[in-house]
Amino acid sequence: MNCSHRLFARIGRVAILVMAGSHLHAAPLPKSQVSGDAKWVVHLDMEQFAPSQTCRLLMGAKSGSKSFQSILNHYQTLLGVDPLKDISGLTLYGTEITGNRGTALISGALNYRAITKQFSSYPQYATRTYGKLTLHTWMDKATGRPLWACFHTTRLLILASDEGSVLNAVATIEGSRTNLTNAKTVAIPMQTLRQGAFFTALSKGYAGSDSDPVKALILKNTEAAAMQLSENRGIVDGSILLRAISPEAATQIHQILNGLMVSASLTDSSSPIAKLAEMSEISQNEKDVSLKLHCSASDAASILAETMLTP
Repeated sequence: MNCSHRLFARIGRVAILVMAGSHLHAAPLPKSQVSGDAKWVVHLDMEQFAPSQTCRLLMGAKSGSKSFQSILNHYQTLLGVDPLKDISGLTLYGTEITGNRGTALISGALNYRAITKQFSSYPQYATRTYGKLTLHTWMDKATGRPLWACFHTTRLLILASDEGSVLNAVATIEGSRTNLTNAKTVAIPMQTLRQGAFFTALSKGYAGSDSDPVKALILKNTEAAAMQLSENRGIVDGSILLRAISPEAATQIHQILNGLMVSASLTDSSSPIAKLAEMSEISQNEKDVSLKLHCSASDAASILAETMLTP
């Protein structure tokens, strides 16, 4: 679950789409269930995403669909469910920028007996009681590290990289720990969110590195980022927001992104960035640099598929 720096890098790379319009009435990010200490959050509303043209086209894309399918296969293998049919919402978050600790909140029509039976088949499986709840743990074959799980209700499964993260998630959901709605200070830019997104990603800080000096410069000067995506009747609306460390840094990022798009359009009109440039506009307001997007689901799926091919 060490995906915080990869998430932040992808948000900062412009080739990913974002900030949703309010056309859909999708279930929003469950802010009351996410720790107020979260440094990064990813939320996918499967009820809105699964029937969308973006999803269907992404599944059938000639390139990139393998990466997307591998994500679905991971949860299908782990839980024994069909993510597009049985999962209604998937929320991932972490309270650290680096490291392997993270938490997943999985909601939907979950078969408690079948899933716990699946858990029991894994190596070094064990259970323990925590109040009225049962904690499950086993050794993950893919990573060689333990995983922990707990059904908070029959429709909400907590999955985490360690026991402490599961217990903290339980405390957050039950109200004894702060969440994104009641914390006095929240690290990630919650005020940038809009209703109606089937995909939301937020991140605070970046502890990784990038071999590309231009991307490294953007990431170094960005303190937080927000990304959302929605679809209405085959049209994708979105934007990406980068919050710079200062207005001067935001101006520099704005100029770099404009330059990247112009350069891509002149040198390779088929590249993801060039395609994005044709359908979007970049603006700056003090420390915030925003990229707004309006395009067909076909174009959105194409750009996402090509982006998935790059680490």
